[in-house]
Parts: sequence; structure tokens; C-alpha cells
Amino acid sequence: MAVAMSTVFFYLLGALALFFATIVVGSKRIFRGAVALMAVLAATAGFYFLLGAEFLAGIQLLVYVGGVVVLIVFVVMLTGSLGLMEDTPSFGRQVVAGLGALNFFLPVFGVLQFSALPEISHEAVALPGADVIGELLLNFGKSGYVMAFELISVLLLVALIGGLVIARKGGQRREEPT
Repeated sequence: MAVAMSTVFFYLLGALALFFATIVVGSKRIFRGAVALMAVLAATAGFYFLLGAEFLAGIQLLVYVGGVVVLIVFVVMLTGSLGLMEDTPSFGRQVVAGLGALNFFLPVFGVLQFSALPEISHEAVALPGADVIGELLLNFGKSGYVMAFELISVLLLVALIGGLVIARKGGQRREEPT
């Protein structure tokens, strides 16, 4: 019964993630795209919960949903570009974007299609607790993750700057003559 419920939740989360990812890519409004991105990242956290990695799901919610997307939403709201719509790309840009997506899709499809992936057992796996993960995050040694922990802060800074650039792109204000 538990495997059946996990399968149902997996397909439900997958459908939600695909639906909202389509909105992220196809939305002409920045704010709607950011809210849909928040839903996609929350669905990804749901996948981590299904895998039994509660700590990773919490980090996903805190860093990506709580950090990156909220920064983008704040930047959009603070710069006054809430109703800003993106321009419709030209046919040439759409072709280049399609070729770029195909350039990514074909190798991934080939690897998944022609690789011998191992069978996944349904046995319970002992995962480390939050205290062990916390010690690893702050450890400077070979098994430490201080560099990754610091890169998250850089990621948040890049997301803030990217949000500012996106919000200012079409929302340049003209100075009125006095």
C-alpha cells in the first residue's frame, strides 16, 4: 500500500512540476513566472520527501523557494515592474532556443536510453541525521561541504542581481524635464 501511495504522489508531483514548468517557460509576465517557479521548486522538494531525504527537502524549500524566488519576487515588486511584459521573441530567436533545447535533450535522452542503469531496491536505506549533515556542512576537511555552503550565498547574490537586471530591462524610467 505504501509503494502504491508513493507512486501516486510521484506522478502527481511530476504532473504539477511539468505544468508549472510550462508556465515558467511560457509566461510573458515576470511575476507569474516567478510564482510558477516557486511551485516547481516546491514540487522538487516533494520528490526529496518521497525519497526520504527530509533534510534535503527542507534545504530545497529554504534556499531555493525561500531565498531565490522570494528575492526575484521582491526585486520585481520593488522596482515597479509587476505588470511588465516580455517582448515576443522573433522567429530566429525561437529557432535558436529550440536548437539549444534539442542540443540538451538529445544527449540526455541518449544516455538514459542506452545506459544500463542499476535496479533500485525498495529496502530502507539508513540516511544520516541532521546533526551529521550539519557537521559535514561546516567541516573544512575532505568530507566537508564548506565550499558548497559558501556557493549557496553566491547563488543568492547572483539571483538578486539577475532579478534586478530582468526587472530593469524593460522598466527604465524616463526623467521628466523640470
